[in-house]
Amino acid sequence: MTNICVADKYLSWIIPEKWTMEDAATVPCVYSTCYYTLYFKGRMKKDDKVLIHSGAGGVGQAAIHLALYEGCEVFTTVGSVKKRHFIRETFPSIPENHIGNSRDTSFEQIIMQRTGGRGVDIVLNSLAEEKLQASIRCLAKGGRFLEIGKFDIISNNSLEIFAFSKGISFHGIFLDKLFSAKPESKAILWNKITEGLKNGAIKPLCRKVFEKDEIKAAFRYMAAGKHIGKIIIKIHKEDEPSDAPILAHPRYYCLEHKCYIVLGGLGGFGLELIDWLILRGAKNLVLTSRTGIRNGYQRSRVTLWQSYGVNIRIVTTADTSKYEDCKSILKFAEEQGPVDAIFNLAVVLKDAIFKNQSPQTFEDSFVSKAWTTKKMDELSRTICPQLRHFVVFSSLSCGRGNAGLTNYGMANSVMERICERRMNEGLHGLVIQWGAIGDVGLVADMQEDDKKLGGTLQQEISSCLNTLEVFLLQDRSSVSSMVVAEKKKILAEQQIHLKRLQILWS
Repeated sequence: MTNICVADKYLSWIIPEKWTMEDAATVPCVYSTCYYTLYFKGRMKKDDKVLIHSGAGGVGQAAIHLALYEGCEVFTTVGSVKKRHFIRETFPSIPENHIGNSRDTSFEQIIMQRTGGRGVDIVLNSLAEEKLQASIRCLAKGGRFLEIGKFDIISNNSLEIFAFSKGISFHGIFLDKLFSAKPESKAILWNKITEGLKNGAIKPLCRKVFEKDEIKAAFRYMAAGKHIGKIIIKIHKEDEPSDAPILAHPRYYCLEHKCYIVLGGLGGFGLELIDWLILRGAKNLVLTSRTGIRNGYQRSRVTLWQSYGVNIRIVTTADTSKYEDCKSILKFAEEQGPVDAIFNLAVVLKDAIFKNQSPQTFEDSFVSKAWTTKKMDELSRTICPQLRHFVVFSSLSCGRGNAGLTNYGMANSVMERICERRMNEGLHGLVIQWGAIGDVGLVADMQEDDKKLGGTLQQEISSCLNTLEVFLLQDRSSVSSMVVAEKKKILAEQQIHLKRLQILWS
């Protein structure tokens, strides 16, 4: 369960004034299904004859409400005497002889008798196998078959092709496709449902309500298949403050109208981070890279994200350590959407023992780390007023030290002080000291699998991303993630190494 839903504006509606929250909770999914199915695919209109299977279910009730409002003649099926009584009480305008049995194919005979052998114009079907075949035979010439069930489609069951000689059409309905549809398509549905809420075509459905600590019982109740209408989980009472504690695991989320900057975004860790952000809702990303796309893997990832409708912008000409270039990147990102987070993953390694280091090797390491972070910190304060997260990736070479990385460690230390200052001033600032990462990035390219580095083992990227979520949801400015090698093994290896040295010395 979650206490925050980053909702699509085209898939949420204003609750009518006299409705309760329970009333409203019964509407979005089932009525979205019915409007999309009956109107967009089935072209339902006044005087159509419509067969709605499983009429006591949530989709069934919503479909009946819409069909009756439209002035259609409605036939339906149910699976028990109790549900038959419910239909008669809830929809008294549906005659007794228009209600069939969904457990067998006897409804076919009812349809043909009551329509004089003509059949119905629309079938809203959720039944399977022989009942699906019988439902197809119930269609009149030019009828529309709307399949919202999945069993026959997944099973790849065949249809009686002769039925298509009547000019009928078969539509497989997958509402989940609507979630990733273009905004224009979703806007049409939104307008239709908004109209239905205003004119009374949409009515709340009956429901069974469970408390938030009865979720398992709710699923068992649903699995039994005996419920009528909707099953609802009540998170809190309507008169309870909306900010009351909720039993939910915290999760980092992105806002689709905002922008996310990833410096060094085409590296191994960068590509994984971007994918992680997109899975959490990011739709606008600005990446910086000194070299740009240089291999097929990078290109395939970017192409895949763009196919999701994600706006990916790659900047290769800017030097983020320079004031004007950094300023132009932030302004460019703000044009894509208010900047919500900045991630600095950029790195330049100039390894050498200290006596072989020079001012230039220090400068090279500082450029992408310290100087870039300093400029981003200064400029984002004014250019990015809605910035929620300021994150820089550091290394254990800063916290624990590592031979040959004095310059790199010092550059990371500067970034840590910048993030500490931001936190002290009431702004977000987070520096993460990562240990060696084994399957992507610099260490993966240079080292053998499972090699121990400085008393730590290589960490998998999936573990890093899980840890990243924890870090983003806490309030400390400096954190670290590593996999510590077993001490016994380390001591044993050290003893072996000493013995080898003793042999050499002797």
